[in-house]
Amino acid sequence: MPLRFVHVSDIHLLDLQGVRPWHYLNKRITGRVNLALKRRRGHDEQIFDRAVEHGLALGAERLVVTGDLSNLSLPSEFAHVRRRLASIGLPVTVIPGNHDAYTKGVVRDNLFDLHFREFMDGERVDGDFPFVQRFDEVALIGVSTAVTSLPLYATGTVGRDQLERLDAVLARLGEQHVVRVVLIHHPPVAGVAKARHDLRDLDAFGEVIARRGAELILHGHEHRNLDTILPGPGGAVPVHGIASGTSRSQRPGHEAAFSLYQVDRHRIHRELYTWNGTSFARAHV
Repeated sequence: MPLRFVHVSDIHLLDLQGVRPWHYLNKRITGRVNLALKRRRGHDEQIFDRAVEHGLALGAERLVVTGDLSNLSLPSEFAHVRRRLASIGLPVTVIPGNHDAYTKGVVRDNLFDLHFREFMDGERVDGDFPFVQRFDEVALIGVSTAVTSLPLYATGTVGRDQLERLDAVLARLGEQHVVRVVLIHHPPVAGVAKARHDLRDLDAFGEVIARRGAELILHGHEHRNLDTILPGPGGAVPVHGIASGTSRSQRPGHEAAFSLYQVDRHRIHRELYTWNGTSFARAHV
């Protein structure tokens, strides 16, 4: 059976209830200023609701969110996002983004995992990531690039240990002729990310893909729609980035968007839908 799912990213759902001034005595202070000056006006949670409704109407069977569920990794945000995801009427798969690992305390206390473990349930070997969710002949492979970075930086890292596990996972699934869909937050292709937004071990990730292959890689992070490729052992591997799922922007390529995928062993079919200010409409890709 094919897997039919909606891909969104960077939804940045916000809830500041119960937040106290001392919660901002870290990197969050710069994020809070950015919220006040720019980000809060640039996003609308109702657009995400419309994307989910549209996906349901199109027959989607799952929602995939490739990171940045929150803005500042606040417990109130994580609780708010978890409630929203649990109530949408679809199974959900998530991975973390840099905004979901905003401070060292969040990473130390494993807060993302505590709130979203049910949406990352799957096969694991010697670590939390990557995880594998199998659906007959299709597998979603969740990779984490979420690390705490300096103020005004939004970099990511897969890490040597996770890359070794990913290498083994891709090899095993490839031998089993499973369609491998890799989920990662940061763009894994050179020249795509803005300054101070890059995946720091991009080359090492690319070497794993070149050696083991994948059938599709999905990412977010840059808040724009991107179609690129990485070399694989059997040819080019498509890499699709999606704009923020809550963006109010009407700049071409930066509008809120979601993709509907139907994936099976014989075909990967994609439909891109973008927000025109009032509704989602199918775009040409």
